[in-house]
Amino acid sequence: MSTVHPKLIKDVIEQTPRAMVAMLIVSATFFLIFIKFIPFTILLTWFFLQLLLAMCRCYNAKMFALNLEKKDQSKLNSNETIFIVLNVYQAFMWTVSSVFLIIYAHQPFEFVGFILSIGIVTAATLSMSSLYRAYLFFFFSMITPQVAIMLYYGEYQHLALLAFIIIYIPATILLSKSMLNSRISSIEAHDELEKSAEEFRRLSIMDNLTNIYNRRYFFEVAKGIISMASREQNKVSLLMLDIDYFKDVNDHYGHQGGDFILVNLTNSIENLMRESDIFARVGGEEFAILLNYTSLNGAKVIAEKIRSTIDEKNFIYNNTSIEITVSIGIAEITDSVTTIDELYKKADVQLYLAKDNGRNKVFPV
Repeated sequence: MSTVHPKLIKDVIEQTPRAMVAMLIVSATFFLIFIKFIPFTILLTWFFLQLLLAMCRCYNAKMFALNLEKKDQSKLNSNETIFIVLNVYQAFMWTVSSVFLIIYAHQPFEFVGFILSIGIVTAATLSMSSLYRAYLFFFFSMITPQVAIMLYYGEYQHLALLAFIIIYIPATILLSKSMLNSRISSIEAHDELEKSAEEFRRLSIMDNLTNIYNRRYFFEVAKGIISMASREQNKVSLLMLDIDYFKDVNDHYGHQGGDFILVNLTNSIENLMRESDIFARVGGEEFAILLNYTSLNGAKVIAEKIRSTIDEKNFIYNNTSIEITVSIGIAEITDSVTTIDELYKKADVQLYLAKDNGRNKVFPV
């Protein structure tokens, strides 16, 4: 069984209740019109089976939705097989209705069955063509018996209708295929638009080189976190981190070597981060880490862990080991430091004190 795009399955799920309501209305109309010809018990049984079919189709749509949510492809394939079987059964029931007309109603009521079948097949193009294989099964299951019935009568008018069927079959199949292709094109365009929007959003908040948050987004998120922390009386700290003598790395190994260090240092630090921490590149070799629910003492522990990890790590670039260190300044939200701008300035001052005290330091100690 081929894999069908999830949005095509969603189309079928959405269309099924409406299609079944329409089918029951047509069935009820058939019941009321031909009750004077067809025995009541037979007609009532037929209508009950149509009602049962509608219930099974709706349950099938429910299972489609459930398995689509679970992304269970095996069960989705089974649902599609059941969908095909139910629609072949539906075609069989309408063929039975045409047979009832042959047995119990005089000519020209066989034309009613023919027109009814053509109308149902055409209407089903909308509700079923998203599952194209299923629609083809239904289409030929509906049309083939009508061809046989017209041949059975064999009069000029019946043969004339057969001539129109020869034209109708490829035209309707092409129409259903065209509708399917149109849906697929629309879905692909929508998916591409969503991907572009997501990529645009990612680019607007992420640093292109290190793939962590950029300066603008960091300040935007930090404002919200600090505001919430102020209301809930939570501790928030900020680490300002700078690579020591980074200019020397660029001078010796070129900007590609510098980029290598930035990326790999970022990866090393990310491995030490918690889910609640906000990590961003805020300058060339400068990084900021907002530590939610973290006091100054807790931030010192994290900062020292980062400093020692980088100090002990060898960065291998073009078979050459590059040893780097970082200096880290720490600040905490207090009664006098209440905004991200104030917190950033305070941590930046502490960062310069860490550098002034020999680099490869955390300050305050």
